[in-house]
Amino acid sequence: MTSFLPILNKRILHDARPPLVAWAINAASLPILAGGTLLFTQCAFLPGKERLPFSCTSFHLPQVDGVFVAALLASVALNWAATLLSTMALEQADASLVSPLLTFNPAFTLLVAWLTLGEIPGIPQTLGVAVVLLGAYLLEVEEARTGLLTPLRVLLRRPGAVLAVGASALWGTTTVLEKVAIEHMRPPSGPAVALLGTFLMVLLLTPGAFRSSQEGLSVYQSRWQGLRAHPRAVALAVLIAGVAPLFGFTAIALGLVGYVTTLFKLSAVLTILWARWFLGEGRIRSRLLGAGVMIIGGILVAT
Repeated sequence: MTSFLPILNKRILHDARPPLVAWAINAASLPILAGGTLLFTQCAFLPGKERLPFSCTSFHLPQVDGVFVAALLASVALNWAATLLSTMALEQADASLVSPLLTFNPAFTLLVAWLTLGEIPGIPQTLGVAVVLLGAYLLEVEEARTGLLTPLRVLLRRPGAVLAVGASALWGTTTVLEKVAIEHMRPPSGPAVALLGTFLMVLLLTPGAFRSSQEGLSVYQSRWQGLRAHPRAVALAVLIAGVAPLFGFTAIALGLVGYVTTLFKLSAVLTILWARWFLGEGRIRSRLLGAGVMIIGGILVAT
C-alpha cells in the first residue's frame, strides 16, 4: 500500500505546499487509524465461528510508563522532521529516485546502535552497509560514462536526493523507538502506538501547514485549492495513510525490527514501477537495479 504514497504525493505536490500536504493526509487519516486501532486492540478474530466471526471485549486504557512516554515523544519528533524532509524531497526530485534513497535507514540504524549502544556490527552487517551504498551509486549509474564518481556527484547535487537521505537517517532510529514504546505498553499494541504517534505528529505539523507569512489571502486560499485539485489522489492517500500503519506497527510488535524494516523497503521497487507507469519518469532500469541492490544490502544488515 505504501508504495503508492510517493506517487499520490507527487501529484498533489504539483499544486500544494509540502507542509500542507503532509499535515492534511496525516490529519485526515486519524479517524481511519482510530477505528482500526479499536478493532485491532479490542477484537479477536475467531475463525471457527460462522455467525460471529469475531469477539470484542470492553475498552480499557492501556498502562504505560516513563520509558513509553520518552520513546514515543522522541519517535514523534523524528517522524515529524523526516515526514517534512521526505515530502519536500518528493517535490524537488523524481519519486523513482527519492523512494530508493529512503531505504537507507537500516544502515543508519546500524550506525546509531554502534555509536550509542556499543553494538559492533559483524561482517554481514558491514558488508550490507557497503552494498546499500553501492545501490545508491547505481541509481545514477548511467552518468558513469563521463566519470567513475559522476553518479555520486549527480546524486549529491540533487536537493531532493539530499533531503531523502536526511529523512532516511531520521527514520533509521524511529522504528527502534517505536518498538521500545510498544514493549512498555500493557497490553502491547502496535496500532495504539501508531495512533498516538500520528496524532502528536499532526499537532507538530499544524503550525507549518497553516503558516501564511508574507502571503495574501488569495495566495493562502490557492494553497488549499491545490488539495482540491486532486480529490481522488488525496482520498486514496488518506485511506492508505490510515490503514497501512495498522499492519506496519502490528508487524513491528510481532517481528524482529531488523527483518520487518527490511521487508518494508520492498515498496521502493514497486514505487519505481508506478513512477514509470503513472508519472512517466525515466531511468527505470538503473533505478530498479539500484533499489534492488539496496534491498539486498538491507537484508544483510538485518541478519
